[in-house]
Amino acid sequence: MKGVALTSAFCVTCLSLAHCGGSKGVSAQSGQSQPSSISNKPSAANNSPPPNTPSSNTPAPQTPSPSASAPAAVDVVMASGPLQKCLGITPGASRMTNAGKGQFCEQLPGASFYDQAGERFQAGDHEGAAQILRRAAEAGNALAQLRLALMCDKGDGVPRSARTAFVWYTKAAAQGEPESQDQLGIDYEGGEGVQENWDLAARLYQASAQQGWMKGQFLYGRAFQFGIGVPQDRQQAIAWFQKAGANGHPDGKYWAQWLSSPTNNIGFRDDIERSIVMDVAGRLRFSGVLLGGDPNGVTFHSSAQRALWLAGQRDRVEKDEQEVFRKMSIANHAECVRAGRDDCTFVR
Repeated sequence: MKGVALTSAFCVTCLSLAHCGGSKGVSAQSGQSQPSSISNKPSAANNSPPPNTPSSNTPAPQTPSPSASAPAAVDVVMASGPLQKCLGITPGASRMTNAGKGQFCEQLPGASFYDQAGERFQAGDHEGAAQILRRAAEAGNALAQLRLALMCDKGDGVPRSARTAFVWYTKAAAQGEPESQDQLGIDYEGGEGVQENWDLAARLYQASAQQGWMKGQFLYGRAFQFGIGVPQDRQQAIAWFQKAGANGHPDGKYWAQWLSSPTNNIGFRDDIERSIVMDVAGRLRFSGVLLGGDPNGVTFHSSAQRALWLAGQRDRVEKDEQEVFRKMSIANHAECVRAGRDDCTFVR
């Protein structure tokens, strides 16, 4: 078996998930379940971007119950040995290089099964491919574990099962495979079949990002954007979005540019957050409180903590609006009196 054959059959690093069969959500953002692609740009009138939630081109996966059988712990490690070299990971580098080339992919456990599965998949026999792929995954091949997880998430050649996908993502992530780390981070951020754990999600995003994986870099930037398990930091968010954009992430450049303007607010993780502080027409409230207004340095450990902070922002907005309208009423009354009118009213 040759490394190039391995690459052509199944993508090694899933640099393009369109060629890998898709994933449950790894670009920008969804409601709560996974990072929605940015299709509409923010209007200059409200300085509020669309939600930056962890996007998906595939149907949302079935959500397993919290009691689903899955590994109880997640090891956050970096890829090493043949896997690191197969993926083109260079410690300290901001991008992967020469992924899937050379002899190192051939040294992974069950590599011959992985290659056979890829050939079967390309021939259109996805069910047969999955059966062979499982043998590589069970042998400990992290790439096969990732690919099998993606197929389970989508129901491609196997029964659709988020529970089974989670198990295989966990096994691959335990070896430092960066895309699996992204997928697990999304699960732990959104509470997808597991208890929400933003601190763990941030650590998974960080490990993926520091290995040069563009989606990990985007999600780690997003963690800094909203304070997901890390201290909220606009400049760190911009830096990681820039790295993701430089590596080809379609939304990295957009968010780096958006956050570079200090009067643009950081946005919202999803539509639930947006609804807390937007008016009934879906526009940013009248108050200027939300322009900028980052929770700088604040680390949120759950969606509930973020929601409470946003509720506090909403209360500040309401008080600010009341004060603005009170001052407008005073000014209007004074102008009415100066004009000598007899119908002047003053609303406190």
